[in-house]
Amino acid sequence: MINFGAVPAGAVLPIMFTTYAAATGASVTLTGLAVTDIEVYKGTSMTQRASDAGFTLLDTDGIDIDTTTGLHGLSIDTGDNTDAGFFTVGAWFHVVVSAVTVDAQTVSFVACAFRLMPAEGVAGKPKVDVDAW
Repeated sequence: MINFGAVPAGAVLPIMFTTYAAATGASVTLTGLAVTDIEVYKGTSMTQRASDAGFTLLDTDGIDIDTTTGLHGLSIDTGDNTDAGFFTVGAWFHVVVSAVTVDAQTVSFVACAFRLMPAEGVAGKPKVDVDAW
C-alpha cells in the first residue's frame, strides 16, 4: 500500500501496484480491472464514493503498464466534485481495488491512503498559515 500522506486538494494521484503468482512469487498479469473496481472510502465511513467519475486506468486499461508484466495503475482526481462534498480538506481517504483476478484468485486490496490539505498557492509550494506565529 502507498501512503501519500498529505496531498493538495485537486491533485491527481497516480497509483501504481504490482501483482504476483501465489505459488512462485513471479510477476503476473491481473484480469478484469475496471474503474468500477476502484472504491474510495472517506475517514472511518464504510460507505464508498458513489461516483466513479475522476477514476482513470493508466495505460488505457491499467494492465501491464508499458508492457511490464504485473505492473498496473490507476489515477484518482481529487478535484472531481461529481460526488459533491466528498473530497474535503482535512479528511483521510483509502483507495481499495476490489474483486480483480490475480493468478486465478479473486482478490481485493488497499492500494493507497492519503489526506487532503489545502491547495497550493503557487505550484509546488504549500500555503503557510502565519497566524500561529
